[in-house]
Amino acid sequence: MSINKLKKTLLKAHRGSQKQISSLSDQVAGDWYTKLKIQPIDYCMQNNLNACQTKVIKYATRCLIKNKDKKTRKEDIDKAIHCLTMLKDYVDKDVV
Repeated sequence: MSINKLKKTLLKAHRGSQKQISSLSDQVAGDWYTKLKIQPIDYCMQNNLNACQTKVIKYATRCLIKNKDKKTRKEDIDKAIHCLTMLKDYVDKDVV
């Protein structure tokens, strides 16, 4: 099986599983996540990511698609960096 065919098959299977969860097809106050092939929350849940990792994925994903102005984009990037710093602190304390 070619790489492209495999990618299409996996994406189709993923979309099928995503459609089973009806709440993923709706979004309160916006539509930037529902336009994505894989929503950040779906990716994070399926990969058992912790809260810090999940927030990094969320902020990094939305910083360029949700926000149009540079200031707000930078705020989302700063939020992602802050979450990474918190995760690093937890690693330093052997919590994770």
